[in-house]
Amino acid sequence: MNSIPISPVGEDEKNLATGVQHVENKDIVALETEVYQARFKSRFDELSIPRTLWIFRRTVLVCLAVYTGYVCEGFELGAGGSIIANAGFIQQFGSGDASGVRGLDPTWVSSWSALLNVGQMVVQTHVALLADRYGRKVSFYYAWIWLVVGCVFLNTAKSPSVWALAKLCNGAGIGVLQITCQVYVMEICPNRIRGGMVTFQAVWSNIGGIVVAVMMQQLNQKHPNDYLLAMRILWAPIGLMIIFWAFIPESPWFHARRGDKEKAMKSLKQLFGNVEGYDFEEELGIIERTIEHERTMLDHAPRYRDVFKGLNRRRTLTVMILAVCQQFAGLTIISTYSTYFFSLAGLADPFLGSLILSCCNLLAVLLWSLSTDKLGRRTIVNVCETSVTVILFIVGGLYYTGATTGNVAASNALLVICCLWTFMFQTVGMSYYLYSTELPSAVLRIKTGPITFLTNSITGIASCYATPPLLLNLSLKAGFVYGAFSVPMCILMWLYVPETKGRAAAEIDELYERKIPAWRWSKTPTAAEQQMHAAVEARGGKEV
Repeated sequence: MNSIPISPVGEDEKNLATGVQHVENKDIVALETEVYQARFKSRFDELSIPRTLWIFRRTVLVCLAVYTGYVCEGFELGAGGSIIANAGFIQQFGSGDASGVRGLDPTWVSSWSALLNVGQMVVQTHVALLADRYGRKVSFYYAWIWLVVGCVFLNTAKSPSVWALAKLCNGAGIGVLQITCQVYVMEICPNRIRGGMVTFQAVWSNIGGIVVAVMMQQLNQKHPNDYLLAMRILWAPIGLMIIFWAFIPESPWFHARRGDKEKAMKSLKQLFGNVEGYDFEEELGIIERTIEHERTMLDHAPRYRDVFKGLNRRRTLTVMILAVCQQFAGLTIISTYSTYFFSLAGLADPFLGSLILSCCNLLAVLLWSLSTDKLGRRTIVNVCETSVTVILFIVGGLYYTGATTGNVAASNALLVICCLWTFMFQTVGMSYYLYSTELPSAVLRIKTGPITFLTNSITGIASCYATPPLLLNLSLKAGFVYGAFSVPMCILMWLYVPETKGRAAAEIDELYERKIPAWRWSKTPTAAEQQMHAAVEARGGKEV
């Protein structure tokens, strides 16, 4: 198929509009064909959000089925910080001192958390090749194998080294999911609801986190020596995900990139066969034209080095900023070591504190998922990052109020502030997953993910090893350290994070090609929009 370049709004669009105005002088069928063959944006993008959710309900269900695996992620992240405070776990994996009191080796505690990131790094070296060559579904099965092996080790571990191996395997499984799931959902979802569906994975993740928080609180009270009860729960989502994944179709974008029109059409029919008036040839043409246009910008087969060349460099670096800012915003404190953090802060029931934070997380991601396609991304994300930076300095300042030395009012104030912290942080964290799928070009999307996630994992490992000694030596003053790192990240985000609400992949390509500043994206019309409106007019103003 010949490439149809995307040009700035100008003469091409004026000529197209003039042709539509003089439709009476042309054959209507020929005009429709001409207009639709030049389109990069679906006419379904003009639907309201509620109507899009209803019309594409089958696709929404497919997305929810794909995200089942994220229950395991939430379970792992929640368990990592909660289980190390469990008496039975300390008895099994700790060691005694001269007085006979058992405790966990700080090196093992740091290593267990770091190995989650190491596991992610292991798969990030090759999962893009696997997904590009064999498809997204094969990658899902690959993640499932890692999670099964990790769950077996979690339930049978008797030594710190085997528990570490379990963390490594689960980290690998989660790493595959993080790269593949969002890309798959990005490729199958209508643009109108894409933001909410891509970030909805956090709902499943937080459900897993709440389950483990409730389990650990109850175990601590009723069965303080039996930590394995919580580990056995993990088999439920692992069983469900393989059942759900067996029935989902392959991404039509994957088949289109390989030039397999028949299989791409089959995937589209499986996903959108229930949508009245859905023109499969038309929608497949939009996919093919977008891919073809991006290929002409590369002039060769996509390679990893291409993500740092030309316009792709700015796209990649923007996502890398969002990846790093998560770790600098205190992810390890508020998530990985939350129970440990609250115990050092003197909270009467640190498990309850972790449970409250998990509920705040769930509320935040629900609100974000439901509102991002209506209210947009850029302003909300940047305001939340700015708020997180300020809150980190406030947390550090609470050290001087006696929050760690028995001042009940100060300890309660810390819990309230941490609730605000986790609420704001979740929005920033979800923006990373969303932008990591939206900003990269379609042909480099699966290759950009491993690089940006690798950046996140490297800073995550450093943070996992740095946080325990920081908390031990500085206590709440560790907030000053993370706050200082967050200030430059906050400035960079205001400068480079754009508004992508409702934008098709071709529109994002165009805005980067035109070098539009991030703060002007929301008010800049695109050629793809003009073409889509002209196509609607060519059909007598009927959008769908």
